[in-house]
Formats: sequence, C-alpha cells, structure tokens
Amino acid sequence: MIDEIDRLEDNEVDDPATQIRDDVAEFLAALSNETDTPKEFEQVSLPFRSSDVNFDSDAWIACVAAVQGWLRFDSELPANDIEKFAEALSIALGFPDQIDAIDRSTMFPRLTAVAVDRLRERAERAVRMQTLFADEFLSDGGTRESATRAWASGWDEADESEDIASPEPVSAKADTWRINEFVAQAQDGNLNLTPSYQRGDVWGTGARQLLIESVLRGIPLPSVILLQPSDGRTQLFEVVDGKQRLTSILRFVGKHPLAIDRVKDADQLRPGNGLVELFNSDYPKFKRAWKSLFNEPLTSALEEQYYFPFKLRTDDRGLAGEDLEPLRGKYYTQIKDRTIRVADQRPSVKGVFEGYSEYKVPVIVYSRASQQQIHEVFNLYNRQGTHLNAEEIRNAIFHELELTRATLVAAGDSDPRTPVHEIAPSIEEGWPEIAQLQATLLGYGFGESRYRRTKVLSWILATLLVESQVDRLPSTAKHIDALLLRVRNDKYDPLRDAAKIRSVFEWIAQSAEAHSAYSEAWAPEFKDGGTGTKWQELQLIGSLVGIAVAAAQLGGALDERLSERAPEIYEASQSWQRPEKTQTRTQWEFISRVAQGVVIGLGIDATHASETVRERFGSSGLESLWAVTNYDLAE
Repeated sequence: MIDEIDRLEDNEVDDPATQIRDDVAEFLAALSNETDTPKEFEQVSLPFRSSDVNFDSDAWIACVAAVQGWLRFDSELPANDIEKFAEALSIALGFPDQIDAIDRSTMFPRLTAVAVDRLRERAERAVRMQTLFADEFLSDGGTRESATRAWASGWDEADESEDIASPEPVSAKADTWRINEFVAQAQDGNLNLTPSYQRGDVWGTGARQLLIESVLRGIPLPSVILLQPSDGRTQLFEVVDGKQRLTSILRFVGKHPLAIDRVKDADQLRPGNGLVELFNSDYPKFKRAWKSLFNEPLTSALEEQYYFPFKLRTDDRGLAGEDLEPLRGKYYTQIKDRTIRVADQRPSVKGVFEGYSEYKVPVIVYSRASQQQIHEVFNLYNRQGTHLNAEEIRNAIFHELELTRATLVAAGDSDPRTPVHEIAPSIEEGWPEIAQLQATLLGYGFGESRYRRTKVLSWILATLLVESQVDRLPSTAKHIDALLLRVRNDKYDPLRDAAKIRSVFEWIAQSAEAHSAYSEAWAPEFKDGGTGTKWQELQLIGSLVGIAVAAAQLGGALDERLSERAPEIYEASQSWQRPEKTQTRTQWEFISRVAQGVVIGLGIDATHASETVRERFGSSGLESLWAVTNYDLAE
C-alpha cells in the first residue's frame, strides 16, 4: 500500500484543480438524490454517484444537465446540443470565455479551471438551497408551495450578496471592552447609536430582556463593531453593528442619552422633586412621581418611546439559581447591589454594568477607513453567518450616496425618529409630495420587514434609468447595483445633484399615487392571482414602470388619462400572467410586457417619453426594457 502511495505523482495528490473537480462531483451527486423538487422544475433523471461526474469525458455534461433545475441558472441549458450547452453554461457561470472550444478529437468541451471553480460555487450554493427546501417541505404544515417560496427566497438572498469591494486596505483593531466603557462613551456623547443607515429600534422588550439575562448569566455577547472617523477631529464612535445590544444595555441601566435628556427636561419643568436622583436611585419610585407630576403613567410603550429602563422577566425561563432567581421582574435600580457569579467572579450587578468586572464584550474598531470601506465589511459578516439580507448590505455599502439615503427615506425604511434633512437633505424640499410613497408602498402590502420597500423602489428606479445588455440581462440585484455603482463612480452623474434626486422621487411619488388611486385599472388575477389584496413584486414593478413612463410624458394630465383608459387597461391586465419560473429573463420579459401594455393602453408616445426621461435625469433604461420583448419604440 505504501509503495502504491509513493507511486502517485505530487500533482495528483496536491493539485487544487483535482480537489475542485471532486467537490463539484460530490455536490452534483447530492443534488441528484432529492426526489421532491420546487414547483419551478421537475427532476425526472435517476440519481447518480460522484464517480459518474467525469470531467475527462462528456459525462459531466449529462450530470450538470440532470440537476440544472437545482442550480437555478437564468435560462435552460440545451442538453441535446453540446456546443450550445457549452455556450449557455459559460454565460450562466458568468465567464463567456472560460469554456474551451470543442475538442474535435473528443467532441466535448472542457471547462477551464476558473469555470470549474465557479461551477463548484454554484453547486455548493445549490446544495444549501436544496436543504432549505427540504427543511421547509418536511416541517409541520410545510407544502411544496411554501418550500418553493423558501427556496426561491434563499436563492435571491444568495445571488444578491455579491462582493462589492474596494482595493484600499482597511485598518482595524480587535479588542474587548467592559460594559462600563460603552456606558462612559455614551455619557460623554462619544457613541453614535443612530447613524442614518441604521434601522430604528427593532427589538422588542422580550429580546432586550433576553440579552440582559445573557449578561447576568455570563454568556459572551457577539462583537460590537465600531467605526472611528479618520479625520482626527472627533472621538465619536459610530456603531456599525451592535446597536440593538448597546441600546438594550443603556436602557436597562438608565444611561441612554435620550432618556437622560428627557429626565433632565422633566426635572426643569417640575423643579424640587428630585426626578434625576430618583431616576438613578429608585426607578419604581420615579415612575410613581412621574405619574403624579405629569398625569401620565409610564407604560411599557412610553418607556420604549422615552428610552427609559425596562424590568427583567418574571418567569423562570432565563434566571434560575440562588443568585439569579431574586432578580426576576426587577428594574436595575432594585438589583444593582446584589452579588452574582459572572466570569468566575462574584461582582455586584452594578459591578458588571458600571464597574470593573471581568465580563467583557468583543469589540472591533475600524479606523482610517472610508464609509464605503467599513460598510463593505457587512458583506463578509453576512457570508459568515449573520442574518443581514441583500438590501441591508446594499444600503450599507452605498450609504455614502445621497441617492441611496434618499431611497431609504422615501421608501419609509429609515429610522422614523431621525429628521429627513439629517439623512437625505436633497428631498426635504419636496418631502410633502414624496412622503406619500411610504404609505403607498405600505398599502401595496410591502411591510417594514428588512428593507423590502427599499428594494421595490430601487428596482423601479434601476428599471427606468439603467440601460442593460439585452443579450446578457442582469439579475435584480446587479441591475440595482449598476445604478448605484454608476452614480458612485461618476462624480458628474446627474443623480449626484440634489435637485435631480428630488425630481426623481417626486416623479415616482406622483406615479405611485396615480397607480394606487385607480385600482379599477388592475384585474385582481393580475395583481395577486386573485387571492387577496396585496400586490406581488413583479406585477407592481411592471405596471408602475408603465405608469411612470406615462407620467413622464403627461405630467399633470396623467390622472385624466388614467380615468379615461382604466377599463382598457383592466381588460388587458387579465391576460398578464406572472411566469411560473422566476428566472432573470422571464422576470425581465414579464415586466417589459406589462409596462408595454400600460404604455399602449394609455396611448403614450414611448419614444418621446424615453427622451423626456433621458433629458431630465441623464439616462433612460426604457429602450433596453422594450428590447427584451422586441418592442419597437416607434410603434
């Protein structure tokens, strides 16, 4: 046996390409062994083994073709034509030049090392999505439909988490801080808990209580990520990740800056009652005094609004044992002198939160980094298991752009406590009109969950303003990124101008208001399949883009035209059926067909409308959109 091993060539043992091919074979074989499939495809071929995936023959082609549904390429690979299969796979992998020409001696194509590695990435991702599908399908109440939705959503999240990195180095330092260091920085005004790209306080009281219980039990917390500006003029730390955790801690101990300011203001309104002293020493007594002085009981909702302290849970799910059980249902001021065991010590509760306990929190401090660079780190953390979705990542990466911030605010996904002018001053002047977008998008059924409204609004903007290659249509994520990259990379881009940005959102707000006001223009089976009142994304994007095209030409006459033509559009929309397969091309084709139908139904000169868009905003994506379905603007 040893002699046999010795006879192996080094490159057979250590060759990275061999390992990559073996990985691909394992992943493809795993994909072939799942009998239940999403509704988007049926897998009719028999399972195969990894040894059947032979890259030295044409066997790998049949294997890839057999599981291509799981691989979810943008278009189907023609397995009955090797040359077309090779071309289609090369494009699907994003490397049109990375599949060697057909070898006439063997009559099959060979993948380059780059293409094999990209196929490995795709197959590995497909296996994860297959597991996601199976978990939902086999769960209580799981159906093929619900599993398909989970699978498609997982693919969308994965496809949209592309790295967008800059080449410049980033300076960072890993450290640990005692909790009192965060408290001190907050009290000194050196901790910015609400950078404008952050969402509001999305944790409920239950989540905050669980966090404090974790600290009291000595459970380590995840790293807090801070950005220290490189201008040297301020000591302010911007909280990039960890806002909810720090907010919870500061609220619990009564040290949140907003709470302290409110108590000080109240003390000035009712001097001589010692409100500041009561707040710090006996919070329950402070609550009674507040109710008496202001005739306002401090409910949990008001405590949340004022960033006042919250009490621990009263049940036994988290705090047990001789030290911790007496803490249940208490506020911090009631328990801060009690001794507990944390980090192999016996400090007081106050010692953990405000003293020099050995309980510490991991901290990563970034310095000498641009806003763009620090937020690019989000993508890395997302791939390492955090739960940031694609829109959260995009918002962070491109947050330095006024256009990004304006989109966030207009969609209603920014922190509602932060004034518009502090996040996106470009749209403050037109805010009375633009603000309608928030309610309109909410009315469409797109809630506040994880920047979904921002995604819809960004998608509409990109469709209207970004030209695309019809032969290589981008995914939704790449299409949106193309708009933001263009604006970021060109300092003369019109969408860097505040007046242009305001005009864009006034246009979309007007279009959305008209779109929602004439509900009689949309057949229920088109809007949501006739199952309810909520819009689905593709239907909304296509029809709203069509309305925006009309608004560009008609201006204030849009409402009158819609009123006249609503019956015609309604009749046409009955035939606009959403594609069963939501691949990139089918999505583009559907949006194009719907937008065209609206434009034709409203009697719009599409050429003139596209020219108007280009004149106003410097670019138009309409020619690209029509070309997807070979629509002639001159018709």
